[in-house]
Amino acid sequence: MKRENRNFHFFKNVLLLTATALLMRSVSLSFNLYLKNKLGADGVGLFSLIMNLFSFAVTFATSGVSLLATRLVSEALGKNRPLEAKSAMKRCLFYALSFGGLAFFLLFTFAQPLGEGLLGDARTVLSLRALAVSLPFLSLSSALAGYFTAVRRVAKSAATQVGEQFLRIFLTVSVFTYLAPADLEMMCFFVVLGGVVSDMFSLSVSFVLYRLDLKKHNRAKGSHIPSDLNRRILAIGLPVAFSSYFRSALVTLEHLLIPRGLVAFGMTHTDALAAYGVLEAMALPIVLFPYAFLSPFCNLLVPEIAEQRAGEKNDEMRKTAERALSFVSVFGVGVATVMLTLAFPIGEVFCSSREAAGYIMLLAPLVPIMYADTTVDALLKGMDEQLYTMRVNLFDSLLGVVLALLTVPLLGIRGYVLNLILCEVINFSLSVSRLSKKLGPRYLLFDSLFLPLLAGAISAFPVRHLASVFMLSGGKGALFFLMAIAAGLYLLVLWGLRRMQNVKCRMQNAKRKKSSA
Repeated sequence: MKRENRNFHFFKNVLLLTATALLMRSVSLSFNLYLKNKLGADGVGLFSLIMNLFSFAVTFATSGVSLLATRLVSEALGKNRPLEAKSAMKRCLFYALSFGGLAFFLLFTFAQPLGEGLLGDARTVLSLRALAVSLPFLSLSSALAGYFTAVRRVAKSAATQVGEQFLRIFLTVSVFTYLAPADLEMMCFFVVLGGVVSDMFSLSVSFVLYRLDLKKHNRAKGSHIPSDLNRRILAIGLPVAFSSYFRSALVTLEHLLIPRGLVAFGMTHTDALAAYGVLEAMALPIVLFPYAFLSPFCNLLVPEIAEQRAGEKNDEMRKTAERALSFVSVFGVGVATVMLTLAFPIGEVFCSSREAAGYIMLLAPLVPIMYADTTVDALLKGMDEQLYTMRVNLFDSLLGVVLALLTVPLLGIRGYVLNLILCEVINFSLSVSRLSKKLGPRYLLFDSLFLPLLAGAISAFPVRHLASVFMLSGGKGALFFLMAIAAGLYLLVLWGLRRMQNVKCRMQNAKRKKSSA
């Protein structure tokens, strides 16, 4: 495929996945606010505890199979071996089913001791058993999603995700409307039950689309299948899986320690759950919401870099990394500028909470680092450096647990915010040093970081004054208008600064040529 066509398909897929992710994030954010109103702050905290434990079970069930499928299929296609790609996918599906089935058995069997002992709340047991049923479906869906990413036919996966999300919301809203469960245990159970049904639906649709895709696009005969394919699957999949287990276990432990640390800080159990719910279920989703624009770009970087590596195109890999880092820096600083400038209007409009607004303001400066770290991880995974990223993430999680034990009982919820900042900065520093050592991309500090920061600082002042006027009447319309103004002004100032920088560079080059002549 010509480079122009590859670039066109890459950005077309990025735009498609971005639109899908933005839609899903928007719907998910509205759905979280709906659940907050139905469950209450302490109910949201209880539901967050359930989902944090479930996230570890999902990690065990999927065991890195999405990355495994993407890597193997991308490398096979990069070497023009479509039959190898098909054979690899069959093995990935078996791998997924094995781990998904084992995860179901373990969570369903040990739901009671986990809920009553580890979570410390018997009301979580019923929800955990219901969630266990969805684990094999999630694992198989993850493998298929990795395949669609590798073959750049992401529209199929995107359509399935949208359908799954709307089905989940429809079922949940229907239950609360017509059955109106009264206690928190049954409320949480019906919310997760809607998710289980939607996961089953998602897998059914994805598998049908996968089979149709194989018939339409991969009619290959006589292609070479390496004898070491099973060994490669285990060599890639198992280390990633075990590293993910440890990291997810540590993250889960950290989240379980937060409410207990808040109680040690002096809060009641109900107040601790409420404060944890405000940060985890309200402030953090808003801070991470703009990642919907970036996650498709990062996901598609993995197969892009993997194919370039398989074809030994080192110069293309370096240029891809440079463009990716520059784009993410500009995007991350812009998002941080908007959130810092409008933190309190955002918190009050979307969360009806000044407490959430304070957390948004604290976390906003971390956004550029978080987004850049995710991009660097995607580049490293495409370069077969997934084990290094897993080790870094494992160290990050272990540090998070230690800091949670030390800081939350002393500083309360602000101690947890401090943990997030310290861990993210250390994680990013380790990852970017590895990328520089392996690939050596040129990171233009002035253009990619200083100019965006200067543009953000300049654009923030007029937006603050506009906010004091437009937010007097409140409302989402005024907030969206201010956010658009802030983003547009940031880009306009950045464009102007870069034009000035280009003019300065041309004048300096002209002077050098004149002096040398």
